[in-house]
Amino acid sequence: MQGKPLPDYILAEGPEGLTKALTQLLDQSGKDASFAADPHYVLYQLGNQKSLIKIDMSEKPFYFWYYDLLGRPATNGVKDTIARFMKEKFGGKEGSNKGETINDQK
Repeated sequence: MQGKPLPDYILAEGPEGLTKALTQLLDQSGKDASFAADPHYVLYQLGNQKSLIKIDMSEKPFYFWYYDLLGRPATNGVKDTIARFMKEKFGGKEGSNKGETINDQK
């Protein structure tokens, strides 16, 4: 039985790649409201970990959905990278839920 094909995504390798992908999406969403209204996806890879991150940029704060391809919860590295990105770009207290929401999907 075949699953659904992956949606179009940006490949991000490690925390630096994830930060770069998020910055690219933020920059583009600021220039194009229709781009911001669409969901966007990042395929995050670190070692044998592969996860699909869906990002809703239609309003701030952004919302993130995390789908690990092996069913694991979001790692602290991914959560910390997203939290730092949101703090740098939108302010707020690091480590709080203000400015970022991550939903694990199984």
